[in-house]
Amino acid sequence: MTYRRISFLLICAALLAVLSGCFRPTGPVAILASAVVSGTAPLDVSFNLSYSEHPRGRPMTYELDFGDGTEGATGANLGLAVHHTYADGGTYVARLTLTDDEGEQDIDRLSITVSQDGPPEGTNVGNTAPDFTAHTTDGGELTLSDLRGSVVLLDFWGAWCTPCKQSMPHLEDLVQTYGSQGLVAVLVSTDPAEQTSADYLADHGYDDFISVWEAGGKYTRIALLYGVLGGGGVGIPHTFLIDRQGVIRFRGHPTLDLTDSMIEALL
Repeated sequence: MTYRRISFLLICAALLAVLSGCFRPTGPVAILASAVVSGTAPLDVSFNLSYSEHPRGRPMTYELDFGDGTEGATGANLGLAVHHTYADGGTYVARLTLTDDEGEQDIDRLSITVSQDGPPEGTNVGNTAPDFTAHTTDGGELTLSDLRGSVVLLDFWGAWCTPCKQSMPHLEDLVQTYGSQGLVAVLVSTDPAEQTSADYLADHGYDDFISVWEAGGKYTRIALLYGVLGGGGVGIPHTFLIDRQGVIRFRGHPTLDLTDSMIEALL
């Protein structure tokens, strides 16, 4: 390798380090969480602000708008739960605004649905996760709604998909860390053959997952239901984080976007 090429690579590495540092947050990071986001009126919601943070450790104050026209809450102690009762039916968007001592701000929002039926069914954050019943690779059967009361990681993957296999250790770590607190991981295979999925999980010792398989590969009924792969859907791996009430609270890449804080906020 020539000196010129080595220099070029060193410059590229330095530039990448600088750029990655530029994308790290330097101000407040607001995270608004609640274990309860839907129910009948009057609905008492305990908002948890404690997962918010400041990467530089600067002091922060908060303003919490409940979204229903009532007086909000303000303060500086992010460790306290903030209770609010929604008296009437409807969908409300609570908004948390954090401000540090240099005036930098960050905002996070959380939808609260007050009704008998809960949020409408769909695949976006804030929707009730579409229900399904499917075959598991251990010869059983799973109905998603039977897992109400647990926090569910619903992950779409395939043994043919290299990024999916790379994300498996992270999912395994999450289940081993939080499984005793109520986290369940359901893996929905997009492999053409059931045995391919079962063999891969067994060969790598991934026995903490519930493994689901249906015929159809990339075009299975569940993949189409959730808008994954077939029919112009998003790529995989793709994970949905579903709370104890069956409401989707996160969807995205399991290793790039999903954090421990998101899970802890629901447990």
